[in-house]
Amino acid sequence: MNTIHLQPVIQVRKDKFISRVEFLSLLRTYNCFCEDNKNLQLTYSDNNGNIILDGVLDISWGVHQPIRLQINDEKSIPSPKVLQSPDVITNKRGMTRWGEFDNLYNIAELEEEAAPEGKQQRTIQQPIFESSTLKPKRNREPESGNLIRTRSDASLVEMRVKDQAATAAKKAQRHRFSINGHFYNYKTSIFTPIKGSVTNVRINSTLTTQEVIALLLHKFKIENDPNDFALYVVHASEEKIKLQNTAFPLWERFLHGPSRDIVKIFLMDKGAEEISIDVAQYIKFELTALKAFLQKLNEEEQNHIGNAQLRYKVEKGSLIRQLQRRMMVRAETSV
Repeated sequence: MNTIHLQPVIQVRKDKFISRVEFLSLLRTYNCFCEDNKNLQLTYSDNNGNIILDGVLDISWGVHQPIRLQINDEKSIPSPKVLQSPDVITNKRGMTRWGEFDNLYNIAELEEEAAPEGKQQRTIQQPIFESSTLKPKRNREPESGNLIRTRSDASLVEMRVKDQAATAAKKAQRHRFSINGHFYNYKTSIFTPIKGSVTNVRINSTLTTQEVIALLLHKFKIENDPNDFALYVVHASEEKIKLQNTAFPLWERFLHGPSRDIVKIFLMDKGAEEISIDVAQYIKFELTALKAFLQKLNEEEQNHIGNAQLRYKVEKGSLIRQLQRRMMVRAETSV
């Protein structure tokens, strides 16, 4: 039997369900909005009646605490300035001793410059021995041109392809994503991303908030603890709602629509304050208007406090009078 008839509704939140017809309509609208940028379009799969969304989630940076990038495992090449030496000292045999040159990459040039111009030093040919014995090393006979021509072009191409593949593999292993243009640098490995700058991560709708945060930090090789951060849904009205750890961010993005001008998802510090819709409606007003609203709220607060105090004072007085009357009646009857 078709699973569509078995599962007529789809659970998108803990307490929210939508029909499949509504889901397909929202998905068409979402992907139509992202027609110019197909990378942001969503796809879905039906796993035994359970709908799983898959796509790219845009996340804006809003953290205040510095983030720490993982230290690169590769040994950095020392800068030529660190290796500079005032003089190049050569020994009697005309060789430069290790550590007495100013550039690791130009040792040959330094040795040539150290030799006096116009004089040809007679080179003494030292005997060369084989590695395993003290026998003088025999000179190899030069390879004939025919031997070089016997090597096929296919083998040369194969060797070149293998070298290129190995180089590409090493490069991919060393690759690090940049955070809005900030590449890894040992001196700037601790920094705070620009607020509002956008990054993205590919996820599916089964990943929870904490899993998405951990995946984002892993993508950029960030050492901070994922539990130090949280995801917030920020509306254009400045309303800010914190997503629960068990929420599904991709479903939230889907339900709020694809427009980043209306709703954005921010990565913020875990203790960031939420802003309700009642407070958010005042944020965009001018400072003078906000002060007037605050004064009005203070006046209303004082009125409510005065009315509450007066009501309790009246009730307290009435209760005291009733107690006094009963005590007087008991005193008379006892006499």
